[in-house]
Amino acid sequence: MISTVLDFFGRLLGLFRLAGPIFEKELRVSSRRKRNYFLRFAYVILLTAFVAYAWIFTTALGRSGSPSFQVSRMPEVAKHIVTTVVWFQFVTAQLIAVVMLSSAISDEIQQRTLGVLMTTPISSFQIVAGKLFSKLLQLVLLLAISMPLLAIVRVFGGVPWDYVVLSLCVTFTAAIFTGSVSLLFSTYNRKTHAVIVRASSVCFLFYIGPSLIVGLLEFAYDVRIVSGSTLSYINPFIIMGVATANMLSSSAAGLAQSWSLHCAIMAGISILLLALTTMCVRRVGLRQATGQAGIFSSRKERRAANARRRAKPGPAAISGRIRSVKGPPIVWKEMRTMSVRVGRFMPILSAVLVVLALAAAYGCFAYMDYLANKGVQTGFILVYFFFALLRTATSAATSITSEKEARTWPTLLITTLTERQIAVGKILGSCLAGWPFWLLLTAHVVVFGFARCIPAAAVLPLAALIVSSAILVSSVGVFFSSCFKRSSTSAFVNLILFLWFALPICQPLPASPLLAAVIILAVTGGWQGISDVPFRAASGWGAWLGTFLISGLALIVLVAIYLSLAFAAYAIAVTNIRRRSF
Repeated sequence: MISTVLDFFGRLLGLFRLAGPIFEKELRVSSRRKRNYFLRFAYVILLTAFVAYAWIFTTALGRSGSPSFQVSRMPEVAKHIVTTVVWFQFVTAQLIAVVMLSSAISDEIQQRTLGVLMTTPISSFQIVAGKLFSKLLQLVLLLAISMPLLAIVRVFGGVPWDYVVLSLCVTFTAAIFTGSVSLLFSTYNRKTHAVIVRASSVCFLFYIGPSLIVGLLEFAYDVRIVSGSTLSYINPFIIMGVATANMLSSSAAGLAQSWSLHCAIMAGISILLLALTTMCVRRVGLRQATGQAGIFSSRKERRAANARRRAKPGPAAISGRIRSVKGPPIVWKEMRTMSVRVGRFMPILSAVLVVLALAAAYGCFAYMDYLANKGVQTGFILVYFFFALLRTATSAATSITSEKEARTWPTLLITTLTERQIAVGKILGSCLAGWPFWLLLTAHVVVFGFARCIPAAAVLPLAALIVSSAILVSSVGVFFSSCFKRSSTSAFVNLILFLWFALPICQPLPASPLLAAVIILAVTGGWQGISDVPFRAASGWGAWLGTFLISGLALIVLVAIYLSLAFAAYAIAVTNIRRRSF
């Protein structure tokens, strides 16, 4: 009876007609995967930790008052708890959407099932919609976990249902957008970490780029270009920030039309991305179904492969120069894997756009005479440092799982390389994977260090911090990659741990490398504390840590902790290389 009713409403809403059998297949597979249950468990644990932290922080402010005063503060406590839950699921849903859809199409291409699907009555739109809706259903289940908590906390008062509904709608549309971007990139790249980095970069530029450009232009020319409500139509972070501020101040003026229009615009952009993904899936699927070479290769490479296939075999056709291996074989292989794609159009275009954006940013700050500002210098260093660590973490998390998925891992294990050589090679290769960001960070520190915009005494402490944190992030990523079979699972677990480690707002202890970099710059530069730099409220341990960072004691302890954890992760990864070979 229940299945009949559900089937009736499903057909009434057109869900099965739009998604087709791919949606049903993905649901059946998802219900049998352990990682989905682990994801829900981890989500509940993290949510509980954030709620407990918010409860302790808000209730501690009113302990000195009378019991009646503490009771009167319950609405304020409810507001802070609901805000914590809402923002937690808002950020987490987008991260999960990017990771879960990063291999949705590439897995079908690698397993050579996409071409088979194109020979069936299933359309390319049903393939894309089925993949998207099946992953979004997992997100809906995660969002539903927090609903009882939000309903119970509302008993304390102070939190309107409008804010809860707004947060759910904005979170869902933002997750659809980020998932659509990740799904589009998965049709072009077989590597999960590359899809995650590119999708995250595109979403970051889409959210931050317009606001940053408009802000710089308004500051430079002292003219009002667009209002903040206009930017909120394409930026979910702005609409969530405005909604949170209005809720905390018990104001909701002009908010209903803004967030509803924002959701409609984000849904429209997602539909356009899905349409583009559908065309790409159809083209790639037909190419695989007809047996054409180079599904992930460029047009030039496909033409060369087809020409070699049509040519008559002979000595000239089969002869070629064999490249000699230089240095450690694993490091050489990792670097060659990154360099074979340099000739593509998209990486070159991305590099050109990044260079133009950086030139515009440096030019605007130079025009406004802000390059010597300590906040600007700290911001540049933190951005380069964070993205370099992120690129290292994503590359390390899929360094071994990608070999397992490509079925080259057993071949690597039968070579003369030892487990230690393989693990060290993967760690070093992952560190070198983020060389563009490391190069930008090094060039920025050197150039502005000579210009005396960055204190010279901060160079060596920053170098020690950067090297140790890169080794730690890479070692932990290789450890997770040796524990799991699929790149998406390893990348997701490692990404969550990386964000907890890197961002100082996610941990109560002063162990974040970004926070340590800020304190090093503040103390060596003679600044009056860290109140004028980013993350000033991230930790109450800042003054204590800063006192010893300049003397070198705390820096040595912090670097020693990083290297000790890295060695422990490396040792476990070495034991897992042959123990978890399949």
